Amino acid sequence: MQKLSMVCFFYQLIINLVKCTCKMQMKVEDKRFLIIFHSFFYIDNIKGYEDDVMINKLLKKDFNLKRFLMYLPIRILIIFILISLLTTEHAQVYLSFPQIKQALSPIKSEVFLDWMSQESPYIKTVLPKNYEPINLSKLSFERLTHIELNDPRSLLGNELPGFSIYDTNIFVAGEGTNFSNVPQESPPPPEYIMKDSGKKTENNDDQNEKNGQVFIYSTHSWESYLPLLGLTGDPDINKAASPDKNVHNVDGWLQEDLQKKGIKTVIDKTNIGNILKQKGWGYPQSYQASRPILQKAVSSGKDYKLFIDVHRDSSRGNLTTVTINNKKYARMTFVIGEENPNYEKNLEMAKNLNQYLVKNYPGLSRGVFGKKGAGNNGVYNQDLSPHAILIEIGGVDNNEQELKRTVQALANMINDYFNKNNDKEPASKPKD
Repeated sequence: MQKLSMVCFFYQLIINLVKCTCKMQMKVEDKRFLIIFHSFFYIDNIKGYEDDVMINKLLKKDFNLKRFLMYLPIRILIIFILISLLTTEHAQVYLSFPQIKQALSPIKSEVFLDWMSQESPYIKTVLPKNYEPINLSKLSFERLTHIELNDPRSLLGNELPGFSIYDTNIFVAGEGTNFSNVPQESPPPPEYIMKDSGKKTENNDDQNEKNGQVFIYSTHSWESYLPLLGLTGDPDINKAASPDKNVHNVDGWLQEDLQKKGIKTVIDKTNIGNILKQKGWGYPQSYQASRPILQKAVSSGKDYKLFIDVHRDSSRGNLTTVTINNKKYARMTFVIGEENPNYEKNLEMAKNLNQYLVKNYPGLSRGVFGKKGAGNNGVYNQDLSPHAILIEIGGVDNNEQELKRTVQALANMINDYFNKNNDKEPASKPKD
């Protein structure tokens, strides 16, 4: 009888929870809710309360065994169906921690106080004066449709080709940065990946460097700069692609400046374009191609404190060039993948690095951006380490001098970051 009562209590508990959540109210005279909670903590002593009329009534409530057995297979079937749906690939994406966190982000602590105040009006006195009750119907609509009523990008991004590139979060806005000029990635011309670059897939990871502190690589290794290719001012940005003169040049300059400061640096010059061709992959698989490179570095046992994926923005010179102390610099951008479950740690590091640039090189940083959803990778392999970051240095129109000045500023930034964090553990530890 006691076990049977527990089944009834558990069922009634669910009913009351649904009632509280959906209707946000519960009758004062409905004491069963408190009785059920009490029964979970005092199961063995529940018969000691037989003098209470309500409990006695619940314990002696008739139980229809025939009806219970009749509906039992249906309930079990529903449970198995729900389990199968929750274990599908799409469900794992939509029910992942970042997705749930984003969906519940509008629900602040004041909302729960507001709900509780419907039972105890006194609680309402502690709510802020400017508090506005949350609109559950609006919140449900936005979370189910992914359309935010106050943000037209959420609707147009799914309907207009190419509009999804503006689906970017601006965590920290640099000088002149807004949603109309966010950094953009451009795939290489199709013929670039289809043709043989004539250059072997190269890996310049110095295996003798046992205590490297910075690891540099480039997922879009073909990204180049028009002035480096003798095409200054060319209107076609797609021409800024090369297997030889590209962002790996920037990697090398950064390594030189860091080494001068005593920061041991390792660069990997793997030609990702060749890997894509060998595997029959396209541009969207670029980060899948570069992932083993970063995995190897993270699990190498070296004392890496920073992993940098160097890129080049496809914006034109008016957005990617700034003058500081009468000298022109190529502007830089920090990009964080918000679909990384632990992206907050990478974001914190990016903000710290960006803060140095804002203070010492005003206007050099275009800001810290978060990307996710259609048209974006959303992770950028940053899930492999909280110290992994993607930095876009310059745009298609920046020349060598502008890039080298920015690289020097970047080296100073990293040196300052290490000086402030020299007591922290290395970032490169094998993942379990």
